[in-house]
Amino acid sequence: MKPFTVLSFVFFSAVAPSAQTPPPNTSTSSTGGILGGVIGPSSIVSYSPSFVSSIGPGVPGGVVTGAPYSAEQVTEHVQTLADGTHITQPAQTTKLYRDSAGRTRTERSFPLPPGVVSKGSDTPSFIEIFDPVAGAHYTLEPRNHTARRMSIPSPPPPPPPPPPATASGAPASRMIRLLPAQRSAQSDPPSQGQPPRPQFSRESLGTRTIEGVPAEGSRTTVTYPIGAVGNDGPITTTTETWTSSELKMVVLSKNSDPRSGESTTRLTNISRAEPDPSLFQIPADYEVVEPQTPVKQ
Repeated sequence: MKPFTVLSFVFFSAVAPSAQTPPPNTSTSSTGGILGGVIGPSSIVSYSPSFVSSIGPGVPGGVVTGAPYSAEQVTEHVQTLADGTHITQPAQTTKLYRDSAGRTRTERSFPLPPGVVSKGSDTPSFIEIFDPVAGAHYTLEPRNHTARRMSIPSPPPPPPPPPPATASGAPASRMIRLLPAQRSAQSDPPSQGQPPRPQFSRESLGTRTIEGVPAEGSRTTVTYPIGAVGNDGPITTTTETWTSSELKMVVLSKNSDPRSGESTTRLTNISRAEPDPSLFQIPADYEVVEPQTPVKQ
């Protein structure tokens, strides 16, 4: 297998599940929520051990400015079998950087597939640079010194202004039309023959300092009644997140699911200093590859 093929396989197998569920909105800009370093499982319903699913300060969708940092993100996952056997996956470490202008850099390393021996001294790695100032997103491939460039789409227009106030000073009422699926989900009980819906609850965990950064915690518990997913007994999962208002991102995430095990993703070695500007630039010896525009027939 060619090195690039192996590298591509590892990268896309780890990243592909992440596109299914976007992380929560943590942006302070008008462009919406950024995936700016948000960590933790991408879904509390079906957790994927590949935590890269919900991280990445270099993903278009929003910009966090005025909050520079650098850190290492570590994810650990342990699965417990019915006989008590524990399966511990190798910890995954990702390096994250963000400057005051909102530029971000993500460095990911992935182990080779079983049976594949690397000729180099390091494991396959990918580097992503998100540059909202230049309007570009780069994927760097260190092995072949290639940088693939993608243009960042223009931000969506701002939301419309609120409705004018009435004579009494109260906002004018607005009718919100719900689609049939929305009406059913919000008001109607499950239809006959349909599985029961999961039950959600959320509680605050207060404030604590994590790696020198104040963070607010919350715990979400999801209970699947009998028959919800073909289960003959209740299933309960919990997701705990600790969010830093200073960094505008999650700094610690814990997920417990009896079907997949327990996972912990945390930021370590957090530095609030401005990162080296060269981290957000393309090296001079890299070839920049632009996407080819399909030719109209």
